[in-house]
Amino acid sequence: MRHVIANIATYTIATMLLVGAALFGWMRAAQVTLSDEQTIVAHYAPVAGNEFEWQELGASSYLRNCSNCHGRDGEGWDQYPPLHRASSLLTAEGGREHLVDLHLYGLTSRRWRAPMPPMGHMPDVELAAVINHVITSFGATADRTTELTLYLPSDIAGRRGLGLTPWDVEKRRPSAGEAARQD
Repeated sequence: MRHVIANIATYTIATMLLVGAALFGWMRAAQVTLSDEQTIVAHYAPVAGNEFEWQELGASSYLRNCSNCHGRDGEGWDQYPPLHRASSLLTAEGGREHLVDLHLYGLTSRRWRAPMPPMGHMPDVELAAVINHVITSFGATADRTTELTLYLPSDIAGRRGLGLTPWDVEKRRPSAGEAARQD
């Protein structure tokens, strides 16, 4: 009798695993989502007359998308650049557009061995939030942060569709000397 109960338990568990695997495979193939990213991100979108509340979204998006390469504190490592100069790029001529372009289209540079992948798949709200997080959290002093004009989702939307390559983005980079003078 023990063998019959053991066999029933074994077959029941095996059947449950097969059904679970088939269900998981179907969900992945059908791209079923349990939460709609657009709905979650829309929560942070600025509404007419209200300020853009980007802080929470920017910090969490940075941890998910950027910290693996640039580090939790933006210090960079080995082939990935530190982010402490991002606010100086923002104030250089053409730097504001450059920061958006390098996030949308990626960046390939001889200076760093690993290219930055394009992040154009991210919604405008999330990209604006993560760029704001980077420029205010890494290298901007408190008095300097108040001078910076932060990004809105409309700033990101205006740069989409330019068809730039990562090499094009590198060619458009503001000169290092100009960005350094702004520090």
